[in-house]
Amino acid sequence: MRRGLMGWDEAELPRSVLTARLERLQGAMAREGLDALLLYTNLVRPAAVCWLTGFTPYWIESLLLVPVNGRPMLATALSKRVADWIRTTAWLEEIVNTPKPGTAIGQRLAGCKRVGVLEFDALPAGLYDDMVAAAPAVELVDASAMFASVRNQIDDTERKLIEKADALAVAALAQVDASATDAGALAGLVEKHARLAGAEEAYIAIAPDLDLDRRLIQVSGPVPLARRFAVRASIAYKGAWVRRTRSFARDPQGALAMASAEAWLPQAMHALRELLPTRSYSTVSASFALLQAEQHAQLTRWMAESCIGSYPLEVVATLPVHGKEGPAPGTFLVLSVELAIDDVPWLGAAPMFVRG
Repeated sequence: MRRGLMGWDEAELPRSVLTARLERLQGAMAREGLDALLLYTNLVRPAAVCWLTGFTPYWIESLLLVPVNGRPMLATALSKRVADWIRTTAWLEEIVNTPKPGTAIGQRLAGCKRVGVLEFDALPAGLYDDMVAAAPAVELVDASAMFASVRNQIDDTERKLIEKADALAVAALAQVDASATDAGALAGLVEKHARLAGAEEAYIAIAPDLDLDRRLIQVSGPVPLARRFAVRASIAYKGAWVRRTRSFARDPQGALAMASAEAWLPQAMHALRELLPTRSYSTVSASFALLQAEQHAQLTRWMAESCIGSYPLEVVATLPVHGKEGPAPGTFLVLSVELAIDDVPWLGAAPMFVRG
């Protein structure tokens, strides 16, 4: 079933869109004086390669070589028997199947002078050693900032995929009822609903007792749910990821406080959507300060995540904010908030697009 869901659908991810992304990236590479760019991918770091090609791995690590001119080449440790399947899931013409992807990439770098690496410090040592052994004269530099500057430009196609993933997350969390008593069964219910509706991935985390511990954990067996709990759904659709978190309470005081917070969150995000392109991330804290005054709430934590590299979502801002510039217009963010309203703990998270 997973292969079918992950097949490349040109109606949802047109070839022209992937071409435009590649051309934008290659333009940035030329301005940085790079002859090529290397993107690492594995099960937990699929986002960069998927954004460029549509390919999402789930067996083993691979390296994508993006030349400053021409089409990318994927070197993968996957066996040759799955090369045809990769072509059905990605915009890739050249796939090299080899037990040493680093050596294959290094051999292709002959003649290159300066090559960028996304998240250079996180490149596995074995791949690095094989590359430099095959291409000892090449200068490797970190190109994470350059890639992020291109990656945070959300095109209409990606926006639609994100909105589809978000709709799956909303529908999955709608299955949760405050009367639920078992965290393991609840996590299974939410994940099942998301996957049957078309989600490629669904990671469900639960805080079983918000009064004792606000940490969200993955639950695989029976765990009792207290009167106040939270559920987070991290959902992927065609390589686009979102997170949503909702909190629930069985007691009247908790239910009232959580309903108030649920109503406030979209209003606050709407205001931030308009403000952030011209302000720093400190705007987020200022917005929450108004909430504290209006609803007797105490802000504990907030966190903004986005997709700027190989990880589907990574933290781009959080408390404390030290002069961080705000996101560029059109940036996609997931905003997570932790607070207490009249001493009732509440967790919430939702995606947003900064005004373009």
